[in-house]
Amino acid sequence: MSDDNVIEVTDKDGWKKTFPLEKAIIYVGSDPRNDIVLDATRGSGVARRHLQLISVTGGTGYRAINMGDSEVKYGPQGENTLNPRAFVELNPGEKVRLGDFVLSFQGEAPSTFDSADDGLLSAGDKRSRSIGLRLNLPSNQLGLDQPIDGTVTVRNWGTKTGVQFKLEVDGLDPACLEIGPGPLLFPNAEKEVAFRVHHPRAAKPPAGDYRLRIRASAPAAYPGESAIVTQVIQVLPYFSHKVRLTNL
Repeated sequence: MSDDNVIEVTDKDGWKKTFPLEKAIIYVGSDPRNDIVLDATRGSGVARRHLQLISVTGGTGYRAINMGDSEVKYGPQGENTLNPRAFVELNPGEKVRLGDFVLSFQGEAPSTFDSADDGLLSAGDKRSRSIGLRLNLPSNQLGLDQPIDGTVTVRNWGTKTGVQFKLEVDGLDPACLEIGPGPLLFPNAEKEVAFRVHHPRAAKPPAGDYRLRIRASAPAAYPGESAIVTQVIQVLPYFSHKVRLTNL
């Protein structure tokens, strides 16, 4: 990836800092756990986790998801509006305004699904030369009536034909997780598989962040190899109330 792939952040007083785009999924917000932290001491109007950036296949830009509760301005001059929970494709040269901060995109985003030499891509934490895996989530917030519907794209980077892939997902109660069957693929072929995450609708596990993990393997064709993609899921609170009537 080129050193020109960066986001330049400017605050209300003209202070600037450049952040390299080195990951396929990047979080922006005021919480110190984000990849790009917009410090509240330098400006206001930024949610703890305000923006999710997902690199677009082919390295031409980023998909920006507004995870905050207020509108976000974007475009070459910041003339467009991105509503809460909506997303837009951003290209180099465009700007995003988050509260008192302006984010300027420069260069090209890293490809989420590149070559066999890159092995596992897109938020992955394990590499394989024969198995490619890409994760696509429209949101990472899991509410009672707001399931997360995403996809994983599996690719056969190897030379074996008719490879049967196996998909496994964990990180929450198995009853909350649904995923389609692993595909049968020939060399250089790929297929998108849908999955859904449901809210547990219980007091346990408590609300908070949980790491969802999807693993692809092909034991018969590529023994010992697997590809893994991970994503942090934010489980929203669950409230249960009881009413008891008594006679006075």
